[in-house]
Amino acid sequence: MKQPIGKRLEVIRNLVSRKIGVGEAANCLGVTRRSIERYRQAFVLKGEFGLRDRRKSNNIKLKPSDRENIIALKSTDPWRSARNIRDELGFLVTEHQIQRIIRKAGLAKQNLKRVKAIIRFEARYPNELWQTDIQGKISFPNIGVLYLIATLDDYSRFVPSGRWFETQGKMNVFYIWYESLARWGLPDKMLQDEGRQYKALVKFGQADYQWYAKALGIELIWAHKAETKGKIERFWGFVQKDFVPGVIKVKTIEGVNGAFKIWLAKYNYVFKSRYWNNQTHWSRYSPSQRQISRTELHSLLVVEERRKVTRESTISLYGKHYFVPKGYIGCRIWVKVVGNKLYFEAKNQVFHKTRLRF
Repeated sequence: MKQPIGKRLEVIRNLVSRKIGVGEAANCLGVTRRSIERYRQAFVLKGEFGLRDRRKSNNIKLKPSDRENIIALKSTDPWRSARNIRDELGFLVTEHQIQRIIRKAGLAKQNLKRVKAIIRFEARYPNELWQTDIQGKISFPNIGVLYLIATLDDYSRFVPSGRWFETQGKMNVFYIWYESLARWGLPDKMLQDEGRQYKALVKFGQADYQWYAKALGIELIWAHKAETKGKIERFWGFVQKDFVPGVIKVKTIEGVNGAFKIWLAKYNYVFKSRYWNNQTHWSRYSPSQRQISRTELHSLLVVEERRKVTRESTISLYGKHYFVPKGYIGCRIWVKVVGNKLYFEAKNQVFHKTRLRF
């Protein structure tokens, strides 16, 4: 420990006058014998000035009055940060020094009144608002990357439909939409982000999703940030925590979807939410009064694509190849997608049917 200049001066004077030895001087000042030799040389050359500590430090100390001013300002204005307090009082110390004083005074963790309050929303009744989204890619070691697409009722957190896919294309979005609407009816509004599967990227025109929503009388609400879709984002987190670890080593996408179908039924009908005093999601949900028959849905929710039949008598649709019966090589045909079924049409006649592959 550094000794005061007075004590250092006294010990070195006794050393120079041979009243004490180097070892005793080192013990008195708590330093090494080498330091004592440097002290003696400095004293012989410069006298008392040679023993003064002229080192400079970046650690600028605060006076007790400075600490009192910091605590007083933080108590008066709890919103002020350590940096703000330092700049306001004109100190040259670091933010960390200010923060240590604030923390020691117990003023670090204070709930501040927001200038702009957080606005939380929740639908007033079932099917007033659905949320839909595509979960970010999840990597399965034996399968590869999969995407989960689902819809969620904002009022009850009930999930009408959900499924894992290898891609996040618009047809997969349409399939989940079709399954949800066909079984549970139409919601009043749909909340989704501005992904290309949902919204046109150009200023003019509409994506297929927008056109069909308008035809079905569903109002679309666009989320500009993830926090707006907080409920379905929390559902994604629950899926990753409660479902994915149990199927992470499954070898086929069919196995994942089979397990997810069982898990989703438990989520909707068995799992109880503490948010609603241990009620299930199903207990707060009921099918929409705006029902639509599958026949009507088929006529409205149809995606039509024009494709040319290759020399191998196949067509490519959304990354998958489909066989076309003989006689159409080189021809352009219409492919109608209705739910999970494909209809091949030429000259206004359906000549082949098959299932949509995901």
